[in-house]
Amino acid sequence: MFLTGVLIWLHQAVKALAALLILVTLLPLVLGLVLGIPAARVLGLISSTIVLQANAVFVGVGMGIHPAVVLLIMTLVEVGVVLAIYSICDAFALQSARVRGMLERTEEKIQKVPLLARYGAVTLVVLPAMPIIGLYSSTVISWILGWNRMLSLIFITIGWVAVTAFLLLVALGFVQVLF
Repeated sequence: MFLTGVLIWLHQAVKALAALLILVTLLPLVLGLVLGIPAARVLGLISSTIVLQANAVFVGVGMGIHPAVVLLIMTLVEVGVVLAIYSICDAFALQSARVRGMLERTEEKIQKVPLLARYGAVTLVVLPAMPIIGLYSSTVISWILGWNRMLSLIFITIGWVAVTAFLLLVALGFVQVLF
């Protein structure tokens, strides 16, 4: 039993690390290499995105990275992080009877609200823009509520791109914020 648990965690950890390595690190570095952007700048934008989420656009623009490349790198980071979070959450569900029970109870309650069960993932468009919820919590919320992962990823990404593009416009001076 213990060995099975370790193997489950190991499998999920490999999936999470693969998403992080490929989407969060490798593809942005290759993109930077192709475009002649120093690796340190790309890694700085990646790190800033992980910590600051969408607000990292100000770091990317401040480092002189083209806005389209900032958006692309930050979106690669977003997709990789979302996939890694799903893998980590799955590890908890596979290992914990308490978590599985919570998920089953949540699924029963969601099924009582057909509109939410069917179209709930659409709400994920706005969650990445919300300061407290943001990218990480929106992924966990979609996982807990058992929404379709591909649809959830698409809607989280749409919200992410929208808020990132808006903040890019702010960073570039096209939109003025009254604060």
